[in-house]
Amino acid sequence: MTPFPLHFHWLVNDLHVCAGPPSNGQVWCLDVDVWRPSTGEGEFMLWDANTPWGLVRRDPRSRTIMSVSPVERERDLLIVAEQGIGDIIQQLRYVPPVAAQFSRVRIQCNPELHRLIRQQDLAIEPVTPDQALADPPKVRVPLMRMGALCSDPCRGDAYLAVTRSAANLARRSHPGLRVGLNWSANRRGVARDIKSIPLDLLERLVGDHPGISWVSVQWGDDEAALDARHWASDIERCGRTVRDVADLAEVIAGLDLLITIDSAPAHVAGALGVPVWTLLSKPCSWRWGLDSEETALYRSMRLIRQAVFDDWAECLARVSGLLSQAGHSADVFGVTGATAAREPGPASLYEAGGQASVSLSDALDQCGRHPSLRAAFVAQPLEFLESQGVRLWPRDYRSLNQIFKAMVDFHGGFSWCSPLKSLQSATFNTTVAS
Repeated sequence: MTPFPLHFHWLVNDLHVCAGPPSNGQVWCLDVDVWRPSTGEGEFMLWDANTPWGLVRRDPRSRTIMSVSPVERERDLLIVAEQGIGDIIQQLRYVPPVAAQFSRVRIQCNPELHRLIRQQDLAIEPVTPDQALADPPKVRVPLMRMGALCSDPCRGDAYLAVTRSAANLARRSHPGLRVGLNWSANRRGVARDIKSIPLDLLERLVGDHPGISWVSVQWGDDEAALDARHWASDIERCGRTVRDVADLAEVIAGLDLLITIDSAPAHVAGALGVPVWTLLSKPCSWRWGLDSEETALYRSMRLIRQAVFDDWAECLARVSGLLSQAGHSADVFGVTGATAAREPGPASLYEAGGQASVSLSDALDQCGRHPSLRAAFVAQPLEFLESQGVRLWPRDYRSLNQIFKAMVDFHGGFSWCSPLKSLQSATFNTTVAS
């Protein structure tokens, strides 16, 4: 009898991808290893099939089962947040309901986030890795796993707050709309090249709307590039005053609208309830789905997607048109009443295939043919398949691999590694686990 193929391998140009059962025994998850032999670079991730946008870095030294649900209030919890600032801001919404089950809660995260977290009514203590090591917790949970422990208590509403400084309040007293700009992703971040917008492409957008008070919230060295652009002379430089995420949040709170790429400021604005237009590359992160203008993560956010890979000029032209429609009113910057541009498609797999029941392979094939089904599958793969009568078992790793590959194909590439190319069937190979 042929051994069951538990590990799947793909070759994508210079990228090697392997997905297989998790080393820590966590159900509904896969260990996903991506490495580039030419440079020796690699990523080792845990892919959670219940929350596919929730990718967490796997700690090879720990065999902790992540879905720990405490039953005793005296237990203390350490939330480990090793992701980027945007991911951490997104996941902070889940902290209060989980933290309520513990007498003591700490979060291990970037020092740049400590002051903002202390300003919130979260009853958690931000710590460094050394502080956590010196005082080990009884329960340890990765932040990106929090969404699997409870439902979203905010349902897209704001969940962070800041106290505006006197300087910020003074800026808001000036007439005209204040619109923030953030165009460059963190240089150490994944997919920076495809997420960032070349600065000179913003010249026409700024020039076409002279009545707007433009504000740079570009945190870091990239804001200095404005000094060499004559067309940017009137853009207020706020990024250079930002020391940490609390400063960034205060600047964003003083805006009428933020126009940003997929980076930390987008999440900060959404978490504060500030209107934000997030410009998405093609492909983009899994968290944003495939085609909608709206996101369940943030009610105040509108998604503006590239129609063609790397065509930021067309994307910015649409942004300019939306600003012209808005005129001088900030009330229309939100997405209330916005309708996602979706292709018409069947409501279910049965309508698409005309069958009384479908297998997983049939379901994925139908999703690949119909955009509406494809978008529903990517948003919540297991929930969607269950609603269509496709039953999966937690340790059916062959099926989980099929689901993972389908999500990669539907997105045209991984959302957390660049450069990326679509995984075609011809490059899909299986090997038998040793």
